[in-house]
Amino acid sequence: MKKRRTRSDFLGIWVLVALTVIVAGCATQPPKNLPPDEPTTTEDPYRSFKPDGPGPHPAILFVSGCSGFTPSFAPKFYEQVAERLREQGFMVVFVDYLKQRELTNCTEGSLTPADAAEDLVAAATWLKTQVSIDPKRITAMGWSYGGGAVLVALNTYTDEELGFSRAVTYYPSCRAVRSWNSTMPVLMLLAGEDDVAPGKPCQQAAQRNAAPTSVKVVVYPGAHHGFDLSALPAKTTYPYGTIGYHPEAAAASWEEIQRFLGLTR
Repeated sequence: MKKRRTRSDFLGIWVLVALTVIVAGCATQPPKNLPPDEPTTTEDPYRSFKPDGPGPHPAILFVSGCSGFTPSFAPKFYEQVAERLREQGFMVVFVDYLKQRELTNCTEGSLTPADAAEDLVAAATWLKTQVSIDPKRITAMGWSYGGGAVLVALNTYTDEELGFSRAVTYYPSCRAVRSWNSTMPVLMLLAGEDDVAPGKPCQQAAQRNAAPTSVKVVVYPGAHHGFDLSALPAKTTYPYGTIGYHPEAAAASWEEIQRFLGLTR
């Protein structure tokens, strides 16, 4: 004689079925508190300005002056230059050696030009892996402290390690710069009246270079440090020296860069 199922028996069966479904569902989903095997973000590690189209594009690595990419006296300067170059088909990448160390200027902490140079090479190495970039057409461009860092990189790393094939420096700080063995083309744009980062040490380093003919030095008479920053007055004196906008030098230096990058003849 069969035993008649009670209401409790049916309730137990439904509970068992429900638990089976829940367990099976959990088995098909990874635990939410474990990190995924692959990164979940596609964001670039650097601030960049990307041209239209799939590429491959030439690229330029910006290395800022001592006050970083938003200096109080010209907070939009680097963005404006980056946008001009982006419109000409270049991808521009900001190598922010200050933000990397949570600093606001180059005089804080124990920062050295060699540190900024290391950051530049790391950015160039990353940039070469990007499918939208032509790895043979990467240029480093530095201003003041950042310009010095570019030149320090030339002295510290081999051409293969550097990751870039050309360099432009605006009124670089050359206190830590020595001659270099790299034969890559270098364009050095100096201010004739620069008392913040005098150009003579830069010129001496270029003359001692193993291939001095690969370095083009242009000096703008009457120009002060920061001569390409249109937000500046013609002359402003600080405890560390004089800076000022020089429209003729700014225009002439931009033309030099256009020729150096192969955009004009």
